[in-house]
Amino acid sequence: MAERLELKTKALEIRDYHSIDISKFIYGFTVDEARYQKDLERVLKRFGRKEVAQTVREGDTVTLSCASENPRFNKENVTVPVGKGLFSKALEADLIGLPVGETRSFDVEGTAVTLTVSKAIRTVLPELTDENVASFGMEGVSTVVELRRYCVGKQVDAFLLEAENPDQASAYVWQELAKTCRILRDPAEEAGVRARAEKRLQELPAAVTPEASDDAEEDPEAEAGEAIGGFDREQMLQIFLSELDLAAVGAALMERDGRALTVEDYEAYIAKLCEAYPDRSEAQIRAEHDPKAYAIEHYADYLAQVLDGYVAACFKEVLTKE
Repeated sequence: MAERLELKTKALEIRDYHSIDISKFIYGFTVDEARYQKDLERVLKRFGRKEVAQTVREGDTVTLSCASENPRFNKENVTVPVGKGLFSKALEADLIGLPVGETRSFDVEGTAVTLTVSKAIRTVLPELTDENVASFGMEGVSTVVELRRYCVGKQVDAFLLEAENPDQASAYVWQELAKTCRILRDPAEEAGVRARAEKRLQELPAAVTPEASDDAEEDPEAEAGEAIGGFDREQMLQIFLSELDLAAVGAALMERDGRALTVEDYEAYIAKLCEAYPDRSEAQIRAEHDPKAYAIEHYADYLAQVLDGYVAACFKEVLTKE
């Protein structure tokens, strides 16, 4: 069994993040009904009945042969989904209403084309009933209402990626958890975090140090003041230290889920960094990314993933309701 990367800083009491109300952040989404109808049709087509058609309609899949001086339209037994524009939007429009087996000539994009449809297959959509939806065998979808939520959920997924308020909700949950969980910090780990934070602060350009914040306030164009946001050095250090606290919570949740970071995970991480930065030695990379720093960062990342999942579930529950 791979050696685990443990934290000595422990979460003695963890607030149930499900109790953190984020309803004030859930706004700004409207269902695009046209897109919903398209997504619904895609699902229904997957479970539709195929039948042979005698006259071509939009949405049919036809097999045709065409002759033309244009090589593009001089083909035998071509399969064309009518209406998608994958073969020729103009030619596909001419196909609609054409009886199967008949030969017709058209002017397509300035070229004479003679064609014959030898076969047309139509997908007959199932009636939208709870019984039919249940027969689809889709996980978590057994009613018409649940199918709508499934389809609208795709729009919500896009909204979660694009809008700002889901990110604000995640940040709020993170902050509330940091304030309310009881953590026992290991002195050595805390000292290590402080040392790394001090090093990071010293590496910042002079223009973004807290001492320059007064000048930044006088110059609204200065990025320096925006970067600091009025924090003093101790406040900045506390922000870094909060990651240690939240990493302890993440480690506890990962253990709850039967998982843990290992030395093998760390070595794989170092190998990726060495590949990404060939101009830096492995020793330099290890010095900047020691196992403890790796564990804190990735246990905190795991907690962030858990909280993001909670936020996404809350948004979906509210925004996919009728």
